[in-house]
Amino acid sequence: MEESSASGGTAPLTSNLKMLRLLEEIARSDAPFGVSEIARRVGGSRSMVHRQLVTLVAAGWLTTTSQGAYTLTFAPVRLGQAALRHSSVDARISAELTRIADELGEGISLGTIDGGLVTVVSRGLPPRNVHVSLEHGQRFEIAGSALGSVLVSYLGPAEVRRLQEAGIDLPSEEERARVRREGYSVLVDDEFDPIEIIAVPVGRTPGQVRFALSAHWPHGRTKPDHVLSSLEAGARAIEDLTEQSAGLLPG
Repeated sequence: MEESSASGGTAPLTSNLKMLRLLEEIARSDAPFGVSEIARRVGGSRSMVHRQLVTLVAAGWLTTTSQGAYTLTFAPVRLGQAALRHSSVDARISAELTRIADELGEGISLGTIDGGLVTVVSRGLPPRNVHVSLEHGQRFEIAGSALGSVLVSYLGPAEVRRLQEAGIDLPSEEERARVRREGYSVLVDDEFDPIEIIAVPVGRTPGQVRFALSAHWPHGRTKPDHVLSSLEAGARAIEDLTEQSAGLLPG
């Protein structure tokens, strides 16, 4: 027989509520943590919290460092993206990407890091035909991409270490510092037809940036300074949209 709540409805699963409270506490951490530390913060027994953490590792939501501490993976990003879609914020972000694409006359991409790869989560295209170098849902390595360079440059130290320990090739520390100092990354992809790509972070606080915005166009057709100003304005607009739905994005 189903257990009923005092209001007459189905009662929530206590174990699931405890797991969700644990995840909320983990989201407040800005560095890897140990079992005893997080158990103290949630007020649970060490053995039970350890089992919860092991479960989250098995589910792909947590990983362990070489020192045995726990840290979040990028799995929550997918949940945040779904929350944005459900709240219609995703539609407003898509509209903003289209607006920027119309303004520049070039293709626009919004990317995030997921599972050690850059994933294109949304695009904006102008009315006229353009060369599209990035497709929605496309995944590619962090190193050697403007989006990846920006995204990893604004990760927290613990997340950078996690990627390094996983053997993922990253831009050098000097390059990451340069991106943070200048606020953007630019490169020319000449594998086929030369394509110029510039990317900026959505937000500027290290450890809080989860998305980056890029534009791409045939090399030499557009002035990078003009593109950069439009991208930065668009990134601020997208940041405002996500902040209107506080808590929907992993922070």
